[in-house]
Amino acid sequence: MNYINPHEEEVDSISKCALLSCILNFAEILISPVESFESTNYNFAFKKDIIKGTDLEETELHAYFILNKHRNFNKDLHTKIIPVLDKIIKDFKNKYTKRDFSYSTQFLEFREDINKIVGLSSKNTEQKVEMIFLS
Repeated sequence: MNYINPHEEEVDSISKCALLSCILNFAEILISPVESFESTNYNFAFKKDIIKGTDLEETELHAYFILNKHRNFNKDLHTKIIPVLDKIIKDFKNKYTKRDFSYSTQFLEFREDINKIVGLSSKNTEQKVEMIFLS
């Protein structure tokens, strides 16, 4: 779910996900797994896990937040942000383990689960993200 621009075209979203996946894999090969990094305007937080499909073959699963620059980001990463990513991954795995992953449209309904985890749907985007830092 793109909370920054929920109306962006799906192709752009897929391209961004592919780019982030490549960056994470590149960093993992050269250095070690990456949990976060910063850019000029944004903080990125990542969590990686494994999920099993219908054939019980393991597939990588990535959850991430792209947040506006936050001065306490490094302090809040392990106490507030990673636990939310853990919850998203856990719920996703509970719902979709042993499913056929070739039909991505089946995952659209999971947006509602993310909304429940991140915050009430009546809140605006900024309030949802602020809830992570204030909790």
